Amino acid sequence: MAKHTLEVSYDYDFLLIGISSHEKDYRICWALNKKLGLDLRKTDSLEIKGKKHSTPSFFSFFVFDKEEDFLEYSVIANFSENKSMDLKTHSLFGAEDDSEHHSENELLIPEQKQMNYFLVIRGEVDDVRADELIKDIREIDVVLTAMRIDPTQLKSKQNLIF
Repeated sequence: MAKHTLEVSYDYDFLLIGISSHEKDYRICWALNKKLGLDLRKTDSLEIKGKKHSTPSFFSFFVFDKEEDFLEYSVIANFSENKSMDLKTHSLFGAEDDSEHHSENELLIPEQKQMNYFLVIRGEVDDVRADELIKDIREIDVVLTAMRIDPTQLKSKQNLIF
């Protein structure tokens, strides 16, 4: 019997903005909602399970669908929720046995570890509008920096397909 292989090519045609901030995910989304006129709402966490990892990682995930402009906004945390759970399992007397909670893949995009969140905008966004969005995001007081990232240049770009 002949063996058939299926090759899948993904479309990375979206605007990706990296956001660096020390604030919690809900605080960032609240600030983005206020500044950009969005209505980002928390949904189920994004689950990523790598081929080499036994434990899946969960990333905080917020979504807003702006139907009148045919745009979908998503905010995804770069650090897994598993990592924050690991930090909570430590006691005053040292680390407890947290092997069941440990996850080897703590970052959604490891090559962008300086970014805490990613704003993904699917739909038609021209360069002028993208620059305006980045400028507006940088003006938010809880944002340290924001920058445009080319998703096709990322090694772990497959994690942004959802």
